Amino acid sequence: MGKNEENDLASGTFTWKINEFSKLNADKCYSEVFVIGGFKWRVCLYPKGNTVENFMSMYLEVADSSTLPSGWTRYALFSFTLVNQLDRVSITKA
Repeated sequence: MGKNEENDLASGTFTWKINEFSKLNADKCYSEVFVIGGFKWRVCLYPKGNTVENFMSMYLEVADSSTLPSGWTRYALFSFTLVNQLDRVSITKA
């Protein structure tokens, strides 16, 4: 990462609480849009997996990608932390 990119670093936290996760029937669902570093993001969740069944899949997406110029890119270093509401045990994946 170059010096200019280091100057552009932004940090933030977004919390998405999903009530009754075990009752989700959708193949895919999205968080609300949130802004970090001046960019709009959202989380895409596949409760029962995307390409691997029976394993939850989560992705960070640019929320307004269709409005951005062709070839637009942004470096993002992120992690997801999942918290089990029953026993408050958490898992973080970067």
